[in-house]
Amino acid sequence: MAQVSTVANWAPPVGVSLFTRLYFVLRSTWVTIVVDNPLAWKLGFRGKNAQDDVEGPFYIIGAPSRQIDDGKAVLASPEQIENFGPFLFVFDVKDAKGDPVPNATLDWWQADPDGNYYFKSWTLRGKVTTDAQGRVEVLSVRPGDYGAPIKALGRRSGHVHLVVSGAKGKHRDMTTQVYVCPANKQEHMMNDLANYARGPRPGNMATCWSIPAANGGNRYHDFPELSAEDTDLAERVRWWNVKLKEGGINREVLAVGRQAFKLSSS
Repeated sequence: MAQVSTVANWAPPVGVSLFTRLYFVLRSTWVTIVVDNPLAWKLGFRGKNAQDDVEGPFYIIGAPSRQIDDGKAVLASPEQIENFGPFLFVFDVKDAKGDPVPNATLDWWQADPDGNYYFKSWTLRGKVTTDAQGRVEVLSVRPGDYGAPIKALGRRSGHVHLVVSGAKGKHRDMTTQVYVCPANKQEHMMNDLANYARGPRPGNMATCWSIPAANGGNRYHDFPELSAEDTDLAERVRWWNVKLKEGGINREVLAVGRQAFKLSSS
C-alpha cells in the first residue's frame, strides 16, 4: 500500500529518536564483534546462502516504509535527487526453486554518492515490499565508495545494504549487499574492506546501464548504455521519469541497476 502520494513527500526527513540511536550504538558493537566476526564465516555460521554478506555497523532498526505504489519506493529526498541525480534499482526476489516471492520485505540502507551515511534521520533508509511478481523498483541515488582516504587502509566499494525477508517459516531472512561498480567491473570489489570477514562477493554486483540522454550524452559512471531492445527496463525508466516530471523535479533517471535474490528455505 502506498505510504506517500506526492513527490514533495518522497522520503520525508523523519528524525531518529535518541533512544534508537543509543540502541544502535550498542547493537552495532555487538554486530561488529560477534555477528560479522570472520570466525562466524569460517565456521559456517554465516554465508550459507551464496548472496549472504556482512551487515556492517550502520544498520538502524525501525526504518519507515518508503513505498509509494505497489512494489515501488523512493529512498532519496527530492533535494538529493536534484543534487546527485536519480538512480533506479530493479530487484527481483525468488525462492530456492526460482519462483517469485510476493510480499517480501526489503529493509534498505545506504550511503549517498559522497560516501556519507545519515544517523540523525532516516535519510536513505527505509522498507519496501515486493509486488505479486516478486519485484521492487526503488528510486534512490548511487551509493558512493567510502573509507580511509588511503586505499591501503581500507575502502568500501559503493553498495546498498539489505535485509530481505520472505514468508515467515518458509524463507530464511537474508542479510546482503548489492554493489554498484564503475563500468560493471567486478575487480572494483576485489580490494573491498569487507573481504577481511568473508571472501569477495562478485555475484552481489548489480548489472547497471546508463541513459546518456539524461546525462548530457555521456555514460553515467561508465556504465554501458541501456539498449532500446530492453523494453522492460526502458518502460520502468519512462514510468519514473513521468513521476519526476509530474513532481517538478528537473532530472531524469541517469542509470538503472538490476539484481535478483534467491532466498533459502527455512
